[in-house]
Amino acid sequence: METSVTILAAQYGIDHAHRIVLYAGTFEPYQGLDLLVDASPLVIHACTNVRFLCLGGNHNQVATIRTRTHQLGVSESFILPGTVPPEDVEQHFKIASVLVSPRILGTNTPLKIYSYLRSEIPIVATNILSHTQVLTPNVALLVEPQPEPLAAGILRVLNDSQLSRRLVQNALQLAQESYSSETYHSKIAEVFSFLSARSQLGG
Repeated sequence: METSVTILAAQYGIDHAHRIVLYAGTFEPYQGLDLLVDASPLVIHACTNVRFLCLGGNHNQVATIRTRTHQLGVSESFILPGTVPPEDVEQHFKIASVLVSPRILGTNTPLKIYSYLRSEIPIVATNILSHTQVLTPNVALLVEPQPEPLAAGILRVLNDSQLSRRLVQNALQLAQESYSSETYHSKIAEVFSFLSARSQLGG
């Protein structure tokens, strides 16, 4: 029987040599997808085997991001499948090398952060209130919401295995100590419900 990793790798045309930078969530402007795309040339220049897998977005939003990747000459490094079934999102973590949250605005913690913490994948997030209410430098690499710091943060996590392991261990500890299983599953249920509703509404 094929594993979920094998199936996803075949689906997206990736192999063991690729390093996957994964984003999961909506494609609303405040989520910072433009920032991630703008940072990507710097990452790709230093690490040519990186692929950016961005889960979410309606048809128009995905088309807008795809256009931006073409303008910057990085379209071949982006995988934009649109919204995937909510229950499949965490399966995608298994093929990721880094999880990113490039959000640029907001005060509420993104619900995906709770699943990111338990993913056993290092997190790179922007250093804004939305994230720092939960994330600290001990559990995630926090960077300023600009292309150069974001690219540098992604590359640092990709290239520093000791840092990545420390962030993952601390993130798991935080999740276990501060967020009960009941709280976690409640938050994830909210994520799935929200994403399903947005998908059905085309938003």
